[in-house]
Amino acid sequence: MSISIASFLHPYLKFLHGAAYNLHQILEGLGVTSSSFTERDIAGKVIGGYWSPDEAIVITFGFLVMLSMLLTSLLAAAAYTVGKKRGLQIFFVVLCLPGAMNCLDLFPNINYLPTRYTINGAGKLGSEVGLIPLLLMCVITGWTVMVIAYDNLNLTERFRQIYDHFWFPLALIAAVFFVADNGANEDTALLKATTAEIQSASGYLLSQIRRYDDYCKANGLEDLKSCQWSRDSQWTFTQIKEGEADYFIKFAPDDSNGFYSAPGKTISAEDVITIRTEIAEYNQRLCPVKHFSHDLSQTSPLSSSCEYVPYHYCSTKPDGPPGVVDDSIGSHTVALASECIIPRFAAAKPSLKQLSTLASQHEKAKNHRWLYFLAVAVAVGAKVALTTTKLCLMDDRSKADRRRLTRAARQRLGQCARILKRLLVGSGHGAWVATTRLTKLLKAIQGSLPPQNQEK
Repeated sequence: MSISIASFLHPYLKFLHGAAYNLHQILEGLGVTSSSFTERDIAGKVIGGYWSPDEAIVITFGFLVMLSMLLTSLLAAAAYTVGKKRGLQIFFVVLCLPGAMNCLDLFPNINYLPTRYTINGAGKLGSEVGLIPLLLMCVITGWTVMVIAYDNLNLTERFRQIYDHFWFPLALIAAVFFVADNGANEDTALLKATTAEIQSASGYLLSQIRRYDDYCKANGLEDLKSCQWSRDSQWTFTQIKEGEADYFIKFAPDDSNGFYSAPGKTISAEDVITIRTEIAEYNQRLCPVKHFSHDLSQTSPLSSSCEYVPYHYCSTKPDGPPGVVDDSIGSHTVALASECIIPRFAAAKPSLKQLSTLASQHEKAKNHRWLYFLAVAVAVGAKVALTTTKLCLMDDRSKADRRRLTRAARQRLGQCARILKRLLVGSGHGAWVATTRLTKLLKAIQGSLPPQNQEK
């Protein structure tokens, strides 16, 4: 048991701290806020940077503290509107209950913080427990505003019916979200599947390229352009194998020719044809194909060097010009399947870029829908408030008993005005008396002076 101000305020501050963390995660996903900080020297030059969500949420936390103070005042006003002094008493008892329970070690230890925080994480929604404080604050806001507005604007049952016309269509939006989420999940799954296929194909081709590199070294063919390519290209395909979709979109070549060049260099079309021709000769040497006619051929049997390329790796036809490689290479065993996989990579980049853009939009849409649910929580609070006005028979009150908050505010303002008037009148009268006495005192002093001193 710890009875102190810090112990009393702990549950409220923890409540707002968790809400600030989750709200900041959503806003950072939308690009409104950031957890990135830069360090500058005395001259203003950037010398470093770091990430700190704890520092970043200070502004959000301060905003929620001020909002909660305003909300507490409005909630007290709404409680007075519902039940006058008795409503205020119940409100303050409920308000102080968590703090009192914490001082007596009876309040449960609730962790509102998310288990992880993602920097610039679009689509990250924080903790479901951390969403509770924000939803509760929104519900209270809607309830408070509606109760005060209903009483002070003299609203009636007609307004409740009008509000229902706005309320019920909100349920239909859930169907729209369901379809949108289903489409988003399909796009995300397709993006992951395409990325996994590219990574797997890159690993498959990389193992064949390494075997070709060993073949070149064993046979003294290092001067061949295709052998030089087998050495230079291993870094490219290793990065594609290990990288995600973003890496492939940003750094992978845009066309097939780019995959035949060394990293950071360009290559001529003639050199590309030379490399492809040498690779075709290597395939024919290790895995010869016998052609009996235009439509009939015999491929080499499966072995450690000759293998059929998986169909989904070889779904794109080889690049031109005609005659460099056989268009039906996907149906033959080969030692190096670059003619299948490289065109597949070049064709996959535009579609992967489109899928990545859609997935990014879907991720941001999650953050927007999260904010929509906060707005719905405000509408829920307003709907509950309309029910509250029914329970307290607000429509049956006399005109003299309506607009309680406005009447109380007028009374308090009138009292303040009268007190201020008395103070001003009293201070004015006191100033006049003091001025009169000071004038008489100065005249008396002047009259008591000798004539020579007066001339001087």
